Amino acid sequence: MPSSKVYKAIIWACLSSWFYGYHITELNFPAQSLTCYGRPNEVAPFLPHCIGLDQQRYSAVTAMLTAGGLIGSAVSDRVVSAEGIAGGIVWTGWLNLFGALLMAGAPNWIVMLLGRFVAGLACGLGVCLVPPFLATVARSTPELAGRTGQIGTLHQLAIVLGICSAQIMGLLLTGSKGDKPGAWRYVCLVPGIASLVQIAMTAQNPHGDSKVTEPHPHRDEERASTPTPGGYGANDEAAAPLLGDTPTAPSHANPSDQLSIRDLLSTPALRRPALLTTAILSLQQFSGVNAVLFYSTPVLLALSKPGDTSAGAISIAITVVNAIMTLPAVYLVDRVGRRQLLLWSIVGMGVLSVLLGYGIDQSYRVLSAVSIVAFIACFAFGYGPVPFLLISEMAPPHAVPALSSLALMASWISSFIVAIAFLPLRDWLSVPTDPRDPHSPRKAEGRVFYVFTAMLAISAIVVWRGLPK
Repeated sequence: MPSSKVYKAIIWACLSSWFYGYHITELNFPAQSLTCYGRPNEVAPFLPHCIGLDQQRYSAVTAMLTAGGLIGSAVSDRVVSAEGIAGGIVWTGWLNLFGALLMAGAPNWIVMLLGRFVAGLACGLGVCLVPPFLATVARSTPELAGRTGQIGTLHQLAIVLGICSAQIMGLLLTGSKGDKPGAWRYVCLVPGIASLVQIAMTAQNPHGDSKVTEPHPHRDEERASTPTPGGYGANDEAAAPLLGDTPTAPSHANPSDQLSIRDLLSTPALRRPALLTTAILSLQQFSGVNAVLFYSTPVLLALSKPGDTSAGAISIAITVVNAIMTLPAVYLVDRVGRRQLLLWSIVGMGVLSVLLGYGIDQSYRVLSAVSIVAFIACFAFGYGPVPFLLISEMAPPHAVPALSSLALMASWISSFIVAIAFLPLRDWLSVPTDPRDPHSPRKAEGRVFYVFTAMLAISAIVVWRGLPK
């Protein structure tokens, strides 16, 4: 039975994954509270209820998380070299706390924008550092050595739980319609509380303060013959302060042997799998899933009648389904295979995106609601978790850090494009109900999902032609 310190270390690291997921959808449910939709800019005693967000600024603030995430992922290798994996995760806690405080106390939309960027830095670091940390914990603990895959999936599970938590907190704090004046500030403060918990757990086991006991007598040989996931072996000792009496892996990997992105792309044997993995992760973002997670409430609001709260309820259902449907992937991925599971997921999403677009265009509320929830369910069991597995499986260990950096940067850029362009693209493809008044309510807003159908078709071709059977 692993010691309690091992479980604490796992929870400590997964808090970074949790607040990454939380930030993805934290502005979704309280959209009306944040933008003061239909109300004037009311003034509160200390901070204004509204901060001058119109639809374009709301899109920019939402997308700024991905801009910070891109930079955070791009510098993750340097952070690990300077601080180690655990030291880098410590930084995610402090950065996220600062970002959450900026957002919660924002006096105007510029400060809100800055807060989202800083939180994005934390998310970009976390998404690169938590998986190798969990792998280190599993390898360093004899009782968990045979369960590295299960321990690794906790990163993805923590993300989807964070996504779900953000929607639930939006409901609890901003009301059933998400329009309680000024309550969005409390929603933005919640991830800061998670960071305080993480920082407190770090303080209980200060970096470099704990002694590492002698390694398990039969583990050294086993570790020497086992490739280090992600090529981070040189920094495995960074986990020691949080594992306490748990043996850690020796520093057997040499950072100088790791390939750069330039080396990766200039090596013929590695170029094709690197570009394939990068393309799959980039197309994952263009599938439309982040558009649904970021903007499901504004999208469904167009179908709601006055006083109807179903849009928010469906948004919460989406995140709950996302969390639940992640679990079958753990069981299916090794039995069905990566390629087959991806194709099932992508084809299902493609069909449902057509139904969703049609349902919105025709104002079929039930069809739209069922389609959007099923769309997320199809994503969760395949196109969500599998692409991240490919990073460590499509390249040798010494090339994994470079491939991870390349693929995740492409993923963040794609996510940023979707976040910033979705609402303007939706409006551009739709038409006003009154041609003489461009500001009148719009119809045919579901056409934007046909764009995602086309991207999913491209994804299916890439997976079908690129991945081995």
